[in-house]
Parts: sequence; C-alpha cells; structure tokens
Amino acid sequence: MLKKCLPFLAALAVFAGSAGAQSLPPRENPYEVIGKILQPFLGVLLTESNGANRAAEVELVLADVSGRLPKEMKGAALKARVQFPDKVWVEAPVLGEQFTVCRNGDKVWAAPGRKVEFLLSSFDVVPKKPAIAGTPISLPISAQQAIFLPALFSVPRADVAEVEELNGETCRVISAKLMPELARSVKAEDFQATLWVAAGNKLRRLEIARRDFSATIDVRTLNFLPSLPASAWEPAVADADIHRTDTSMLEGLLYAVMNSLQGPTAGVSQNSR
Repeated sequence: MLKKCLPFLAALAVFAGSAGAQSLPPRENPYEVIGKILQPFLGVLLTESNGANRAAEVELVLADVSGRLPKEMKGAALKARVQFPDKVWVEAPVLGEQFTVCRNGDKVWAAPGRKVEFLLSSFDVVPKKPAIAGTPISLPISAQQAIFLPALFSVPRADVAEVEELNGETCRVISAKLMPELARSVKAEDFQATLWVAAGNKLRRLEIARRDFSATIDVRTLNFLPSLPASAWEPAVADADIHRTDTSMLEGLLYAVMNSLQGPTAGVSQNSR
C-alpha cells in the first residue's frame, strides 16, 4: 500500500505550491492546513470533483537527497503539467539532456526517442494495464477517500505553530508521521514528512525521510487553470526524434525518468528543450 501511495504523495509535492503575497503563514490546526493543501488537487487529479480549475502547471527542484538516493539527483529541476481527465506532461534532466514524457488521451509520446528507448531497456520496462479513464495518472484513492487523507497522519505537538524563514518567506513548519496503526501495517514506522507552508496554505517545501533515505523538494512555481492549450500536449515542431506508444507504457516511462534524474553537478542543462 505504501508503494502505491508514494507516487500520490509525490504528485501532491509536485502540485501543491504557488507564488503568493507576503503575509503570515497559516496558524490553524495542522490537520486543517494539510486538508487545505490537498483541496486544489481534486479538480485536477480526481474524477468526482466539480472544481473550476481542471489543469495545473508546476516547477520543482530536488534541493537535497541523502542515503540510498543517488547524489547526482541533487539540484534536478522538473516541470510538469496535468489536466483532467487524461493529460499529463513531465520534463526532467536525464542522460545529459531534457527528457519529456506526455500522455494526451490514449496516446503517449516521449523524447528524445532513441535515448528514451535506451532508458526503457535499462529498466526492463514492460507494458502494464492501460491507464484508467477519468484521471490523468493512476492513483490509489478516490476523491471521497482523499477527504480523509489528513486523518492518516499523526502530528506531534499539533497545538504548537512552529514558523521558519524560507527563501525570504515566513512559513509554518509541520512535521508528520503516519498514524501508528497504518505505519505498522505498511512497515513504515520510520516515515516522516515535513512541510513548509506559506500564506494561503501554499506548500513551499516538502521533505520526505525514512531510515535509509531523505529527499527535499522545493516548489518553485505553480498555476491552477481551467485548461491548457492543445499545443501543451504536443511535441515541439522541431522534435523529430519521438518515441510513440500508448498508456500501457506511461507508468514505466515515468518510473524510469524519475529514477534517472540528474542535477547540475552531473553536467546536465536544466533548461527546457
């Protein structure tokens, strides 16, 4: 179950932050803050939502890694777009250049094609069940279940509103573990997440730590929109080297790219293709 939930947590990290006015961070009960952070995702990722904003675009940076995560990942900058019900686009630095993976309905494409095919063979990626309809990426929960996500966490000293400066902005700092019963059932008693939350319940940083690794993700920009233009889901006109497939390969493509991230110290340009 934890392995299924981790991509969703990662997705929350990708789509939670946005630029906002300089003001005080939230002081409410931390469970309420977590719930408000999750709320904007419902219209973008989950079928049952009726929110006006059905698309999002974001940029994040893997600020730090430790333990079993390769040090070459540090500093990697990733961009993503998502639109309900069946579109997702990710750009990330891999194998010396920017890789792009995109789902547009039932079709999936990735570039640069030859390097993508090499990466797939390196990870022994094989087709899985086609992506389900009604959600851009496969998630282990429904919109109704998402409402109860804050209850899965245990926040020590929930009555104390700890604050900290981050990149010139005052943030609420919330540290949370999984509820003891859940942690034991998924063998993740060592799991801990720390969130830096700015005014307007905007997530600026997420740190995920376990006994053998930690990762710190800085959310640089995010916009929620009613929709994105059709061109956002198509290769650039200059891109001739395209690997084309279907949604049965989407999960494998994203897994291979996310596990091959390279930061600037690896000699990879962080600029868009």
